[in-house]
Amino acid sequence: MFDRNTRLIFIFMLFCISGTIAQQADTIKYSGTEEMEQQIENLAERTEIETDYSDWVEEMNLLRQRPVNLNSGDENELRRLFFLNELQISNLLEYVNQFGLLASIYELQVIDGFNEKVVTQILPYISLSPYIVEKFSLKRALKYGGTDVMLRFQRVLQEQKGYLPVADSIRRMNPSDYYLADPNSLFVRIQYSYKDYIKIGLVGDKDAGEPFLPKSDTLHKGFDFYSAHFFLKNIGSVKQLAIGDYHVQFGQGLTMWSGFSVGKAAGSVVMRKRAPALRPHASSNEYAFLRGAAATVALGKFDLTLFYSNRRADANIIHSDTLLSMPEMVSSLQQTGYHRTPGELSDKGAVHEIAGGGHIAYNGQRLRAGITVFHVEYDMAFETQDALYKKFQPVLNSNSYAGIDYSYNYKTLTLYGEASKQIDAGFAFLQGLSFSPDPKLAFAMVCRNYQKNYLNNFNAAFGESSNSTNERGLYMGMVATPFTKITLSAYADIFRYEWLHYRVDAPSDGQEYSFQLAYNVSRNGDIVFGYRRLINPLNYLPEDEKMNLIGVSERDYYRFQFNYQALPWLKSQSRVELSVREAPLKNKESGYLIYQGFQVKPTEKDWSISFRYLLFDTDSYDTRLYAFEQDVPYSFSVPAFSGKGSRVYFLLNSKLNKNISVMLRLSQTWYSDRNSISSGLDEIDGNKKTDIKAVLHFSF
Repeated sequence: MFDRNTRLIFIFMLFCISGTIAQQADTIKYSGTEEMEQQIENLAERTEIETDYSDWVEEMNLLRQRPVNLNSGDENELRRLFFLNELQISNLLEYVNQFGLLASIYELQVIDGFNEKVVTQILPYISLSPYIVEKFSLKRALKYGGTDVMLRFQRVLQEQKGYLPVADSIRRMNPSDYYLADPNSLFVRIQYSYKDYIKIGLVGDKDAGEPFLPKSDTLHKGFDFYSAHFFLKNIGSVKQLAIGDYHVQFGQGLTMWSGFSVGKAAGSVVMRKRAPALRPHASSNEYAFLRGAAATVALGKFDLTLFYSNRRADANIIHSDTLLSMPEMVSSLQQTGYHRTPGELSDKGAVHEIAGGGHIAYNGQRLRAGITVFHVEYDMAFETQDALYKKFQPVLNSNSYAGIDYSYNYKTLTLYGEASKQIDAGFAFLQGLSFSPDPKLAFAMVCRNYQKNYLNNFNAAFGESSNSTNERGLYMGMVATPFTKITLSAYADIFRYEWLHYRVDAPSDGQEYSFQLAYNVSRNGDIVFGYRRLINPLNYLPEDEKMNLIGVSERDYYRFQFNYQALPWLKSQSRVELSVREAPLKNKESGYLIYQGFQVKPTEKDWSISFRYLLFDTDSYDTRLYAFEQDVPYSFSVPAFSGKGSRVYFLLNSKLNKNISVMLRLSQTWYSDRNSISSGLDEIDGNKKTDIKAVLHFSF
């Protein structure tokens, strides 16, 4: 299965590893967010639709722009660093209170719960500057605030079927066979901010194929999507004020949570979500947000949040039939944000969505508790679902929800949970526990039960499926550091679908197991060995049977990864990953992915270059593998690799002066087992696909 090129790159990686290990360690550590990237890869594997992860990119960019001040002594400030668990935050606050301000990042390692790996992970997102409590001043905000302007261009260089040049008469005859506009993607983001007190921003986005300045007067001119936000924080008794587009996030994400939320990942354990209540929406994500106004007000130990949203949402519409007395109905809500064809354009803003509610939270020293109530309504009835697996799911046109969430800390133990009731429908609850009996050992457990008649589009609770319905499960995880340079982590997640599931025609069970060993070669890098086993139910139909039988798909993943900062100006990342799949009535299948990446950043220069070369070979799409890639700001890349081929990308980041920077990204995927790529209107006649991205960033 491994051809000559694969063996050569594997030998090269081993040579790099042996060479860099032999070098003397530098004082600059390798830094990254490997666990978060693994969570994105796992989420991409679990969903069948193209998902926009730009909200996560936005979170990471905000942390880089305004690092968390570890000397603040403010628990809410530290909670912005969502890598940290309850024990680490508690111990850090106690240490600063007892011994004074941190003078060096290496001082963190004497605090229980922190080690070299944790410090390395949080390094790009923290600050140790003296913390000065500042009372908000509008005059100071207007004088010292900063403005960021970012312009992004993106396109596929190869000609795709939907962009073929044809006469207008042919387009009019077959409008659904062609995209409405060119393959250029445009994005602009303008934001004015002053520290964490005020943010005012505007976003404009045009996806490839969407009109921008069309010749036709019947088509909208300008960006396809606009978003604006005005956000205030910690001004008097007003803790948060959001006007325009924003996110609402309460509890553990079961009753109300808009936007991105992380899940399972090797190398870490599931922790209690730290709901910020409100935050501005400033990304190109076109579906997972609210539009209107919201505010959080402090009332002693209580926080009261009220929100109201009124916006148009994309939806597939079944048009009325006067002969059959059938009114217009919604068949499904759309999440892609694409409006490239007449059909997609007709779905744009097709239904009116109104959502409103509130949350009251009690903030005690050990106990935190909250109550959430909200209602969502659409101005059009939803079609009754005929699929048997959706038999118990309530219709979505008008629903109310009520939930209770809590968390309790006692020394190294944290209990948390949430229960949610869909009025006139189902019930769902989640209970979690995290426990650190020793600074070198942490346990976590999450139990959930989401009834088959509970359905909520505004949630992001922990689970195997993405919609928190028809699922019971028990997750158990642990992270241990038995030796200074070795970290062991593992988890098991056992789940059951009490009713039929998509492509599973009976109640069924599944499991997921993961084990990872990370060895710190030095302060500059680590070697990671990982194994993951995923067992999912699925239908299969033998020749002599007339009804589907229920079997299991068993997939095993093996990963070797090496991250190293070989020199102060050179980082490297290497990975080998294998997948093996067994399923009823199918031969055993396998696949592999192997890559070598470098990042060059001269110590006294204002530019950097990232590079990765990747080879992949899989027997089918069922053995596909994912690899998170570095990308330009407010964009993301998590390609799925199946078939046989290679991929390369270059990313150049250059700061022209203190106010202007540019980023250029070129990526190309080459397939050796096919003569066409993709299908439908995205089909490319050839075996190469090349993407380019360019970003121009101004700050003043």
